[in-house]
Amino acid sequence: MVTKTNKGIMTKEESMAKGKQLFGENMMKWRFICPGCGHIQAVEDFKPYKDKGVTPDSARNECIGRYAGGKSWMNDKQSKLGPCDYAGYGLFNICPVKVVDDQGEHWCFAFDEAGV
Repeated sequence: MVTKTNKGIMTKEESMAKGKQLFGENMMKWRFICPGCGHIQAVEDFKPYKDKGVTPDSARNECIGRYAGGKSWMNDKQSKLGPCDYAGYGLFNICPVKVVDDQGEHWCFAFDEAGV
């Protein structure tokens, strides 16, 4: 179940505090849910793809299928079998959380609160 904190809008500080509350200090263990396919991914899952340009922030707004050969979320919306190729910064924004900081607004995947 994807939950929205603070009606889906959080400051960066609130988002960081929520992540620490749910998963602890080690950000590599933080888990997010892709809104396109429902795939649950941790930041550490992206390590093998660093040569493809991923950063630790990739886990919060890109499904790992973009790097691991996932299928198109637009063509497979019904089955919800991930990972897919969805990214929150693309043409279609279905991300449930907006994080606001001094750099602007960033649409993000929700934390995997059900897995805690």
